[in-house]
Amino acid sequence: MEIRIPKYDGEKITKIRKKIELVFGRASTWDDVTISERYNISGDGDLIMIIR
Repeated sequence: MEIRIPKYDGEKITKIRKKIELVFGRASTWDDVTISERYNISGDGDLIMIIR
């Protein structure tokens, strides 16, 4: 069985974490994988929450 580890953009994750702290008033304790699956950031710097 092949295990695929996706690549995550560290700079993008950092921006998302800063925006989460600004919006929610506290830092996220989630790991990078969870952050990248649930949030994104627009070109304008807006936080986008991904709901499935």
